[in-house]
Amino acid sequence: MRIFISIPSHGDPELGVPIEDCLDTARLPERLRFGGCWQNGLEEVAKAVADPLTHWGPGAVSGSKPASLARELGWEQPLALYGEAPQQDRSLGAKASGNAGRVMDRVAHGLAEEEERRRAIPEPSPRIEHRRLCVGMATFDDFDGVWSTIQSIRFYHPEVLNQVSFLVVDNHPDGPSAEHLKELDQKVPQLRYVPFSGFRSTAVRDLVFREADADVVLCLDCHVLLRPGALGALIEWFDEHPDSRDLVQGPMLADDFSAYASHFTPSWGAGMYGQWALDQRATDPQGAPFEIEMQGLGAFACRREAWVGINPRFRGFGGEEGYLHEKFRRAGGRVVCHPALGWHHRFPRPDGPPYRNIWEDRIRNYLIGWRELGWDISAIATHFRELLGDGQAHSILSQTRRQLASPFDFFDAVFCLNVEDQAERWQEMARRFQVLDIAWRVERVPAVRARDPYVGHTQSFRAIVAEASRREYRNVLILEDDALFLDSTIDVMRAAVDDLARRQWDLLYLGASVWSQSFPFATGSTVLQIPRGITSTHAVAVNDTAFERILAELPVADDPGYADWQGEFVATDQYLSHHIDEGAFRAFLVWPRVATQPVLRNYAEADLALADRYVI
Repeated sequence: MRIFISIPSHGDPELGVPIEDCLDTARLPERLRFGGCWQNGLEEVAKAVADPLTHWGPGAVSGSKPASLARELGWEQPLALYGEAPQQDRSLGAKASGNAGRVMDRVAHGLAEEEERRRAIPEPSPRIEHRRLCVGMATFDDFDGVWSTIQSIRFYHPEVLNQVSFLVVDNHPDGPSAEHLKELDQKVPQLRYVPFSGFRSTAVRDLVFREADADVVLCLDCHVLLRPGALGALIEWFDEHPDSRDLVQGPMLADDFSAYASHFTPSWGAGMYGQWALDQRATDPQGAPFEIEMQGLGAFACRREAWVGINPRFRGFGGEEGYLHEKFRRAGGRVVCHPALGWHHRFPRPDGPPYRNIWEDRIRNYLIGWRELGWDISAIATHFRELLGDGQAHSILSQTRRQLASPFDFFDAVFCLNVEDQAERWQEMARRFQVLDIAWRVERVPAVRARDPYVGHTQSFRAIVAEASRREYRNVLILEDDALFLDSTIDVMRAAVDDLARRQWDLLYLGASVWSQSFPFATGSTVLQIPRGITSTHAVAVNDTAFERILAELPVADDPGYADWQGEFVATDQYLSHHIDEGAFRAFLVWPRVATQPVLRNYAEADLALADRYVI
């Protein structure tokens, strides 16, 4: 998908300014194309646009002009733009031209989202038989990388294929590569395809370990080649260490396949914690494994039962190196470099990375991981101030620290149900999430379509709980796409989660239909009430202590007993209410209720008393 921008000009020598500004500030400048209607003064116009072309290449700009001038400027055919364009000093006029590039970026992002909404997500492959080793990878629009990695294993490691399965976690299943990635499960024996669109992050590789059906899991970047014999050596190592809790890695190989780096040193450079280093013991593929502190995560393996997990708050690119290694040590394991497990990584990307890679995500991930470990986060701030400058670093650090101080950080995930053809409701919810500063965390979940809306909601609610259980979350906050929030939501929720953290609980209602009832406060609380007879599920958190029961008792749509269940409970909210009243679920209701719905805001027996405060 590309955006065509038309710019009329009447001999304006400043025509290059908006073109240059768009190209400089757009996140995906290679998707922009420009056209000009030049009425006169063509020589001045040509001079004005020549500078952007010097940096960005032909094909960025076209227009009505003499063929001779077109040839002179190299505009004979539209050429795609590739790679990262160099940044340059822009004139005051260019800076003053404002947000043209950012506007185009938002337009491109919106169009891409709309295109993805219309693209069907492939179904996951059926589960495959258990194997000794699963080679898994997460990918984002890198079919070529996935294909070459898997086929090279099949070609160069035939001696172990009867012990190996493959797993592909597609982090852009509504993207252009998804269909081809899915087709691999018909072409490659023992390969399973799993789509995942919840959020985009390198941390999605956590699902490789949760989805794999094997004793040992080797997670690879989807553009890594393994040294011949590497898989055999890895299987042999775990055969000799059947109860290992270690994280096993190997040396990264250079382009001549010699050992380039056996480990990372725990130091900062270029926005990354960990710098390549080589221990000479890694240069002999027959050498004995040895302990290291950390290593790049292009290839790493452990017993599936020993997997320590990645914090579910990670988003975007980076932050796992060092953090993951320390978690293994704290779980009783070591980090080991096995010289035979050599891996060669494809670093060049002629087309540029297809995913978003921004400092905000990376810095936030470091803060999340280091906070979890109790490490001193001042080193993060120091490095990024040196790298980005005080101004930009201060802005990003302030924002990310504020986001992590949010009371919504209490929840492992925040899901929002939204019907596919109601994009405007999602856009409005996205605005509310921006105000609450939780937009970066919220996952949109397409609501299940059903003739009976109660059936659709029940299936949607069940699917979210099932997903939270699959990811092994401690809890999940479920919102509906018409939820409205109180002006003091952040302050109230901060007090509520601080109180809740000291209690045993199954359900937390941020709002509900209370039917004119008043409820007592929990012992010692001024913000958590003990409800009875409440309905509505527009904002309810579910703790993992309730997952198993909900999944066992909420039937799937084709369950023969669904009609009986619906005859008894009608809908999810009444099922939950019934079990709260019976004491099966330990529930609390936040006071004041921070979430409502438009209809509840209009009734005295509901939230009319605070109607003018539900402004978010």
